[in-house]
Amino acid sequence: MKILCLHGDDQNAKKFQSELATFLSKLKELDVDLSFDFIDVPRHKFYETGDVKDVRTAHEWLEKKLDHENPYDGVLAFSQSAALVSSFLLYRQWYDHELPPPFRFAIWISGNVPLEVLKDLGVPVSKEADGVVAQARLQRGQGLGPSPAHTAKARRAVWNSDDCFGLNLNRLPLELKIRIPTVHVWGEKDPMFPGSVHLAGLCDPYIKKIHVHQGAHEVPRDGKDVTELASLVEWSIHRATWPGQTQL
Repeated sequence: MKILCLHGDDQNAKKFQSELATFLSKLKELDVDLSFDFIDVPRHKFYETGDVKDVRTAHEWLEKKLDHENPYDGVLAFSQSAALVSSFLLYRQWYDHELPPPFRFAIWISGNVPLEVLKDLGVPVSKEADGVVAQARLQRGQGLGPSPAHTAKARRAVWNSDDCFGLNLNRLPLELKIRIPTVHVWGEKDPMFPGSVHLAGLCDPYIKKIHVHQGAHEVPRDGKDVTELASLVEWSIHRATWPGQTQL
């Protein structure tokens, strides 16, 4: 299986691969033939802002990459690259629903979906949701951890589709729910974690798994986290290759 690996903003492929070294070593224990394609993106960032034009331009880069490479089975993306891939999948499902998904499964670490993208796709985004993301960015910009208000609401936001940090996910059509197996990983000390909760909520609840580690906005490296993450990747591979999945 071939997996596309995309780093976060202000990173490069070499650094991302180094951060994943322990995890990749653990994956070698799986009874699956895996290969990983780490690539550098232009200027070490996919886009400068989260506005729709900027993100869509980054989508063009990703689409060219996918067109010129052998098909990828899965994608492993961190931070901004997770936002890129998830928003790319949503636009594709909405506007090019006759095309098959470009990936059979996705693993997102500290991921999110830009709210401006959701608005462009017609998703009702409340002032509360905008406020949550703005506060999260402020917390990160000041070098702080998560907002106490966000932490207090975390569990409810994960499980309550009526109010996922200001998004009512029950109002979304099926085309705006990502329908491939997904794994969502974020740190409980990451001030940006509400965005990861938004992304998890936008995925099919029956074929997604969530793992919250004790770190911040980072790739988990603790032995227990690495073992759990490897098992989740194994789950996503098996779920993606289940014969019925291709009919969904």
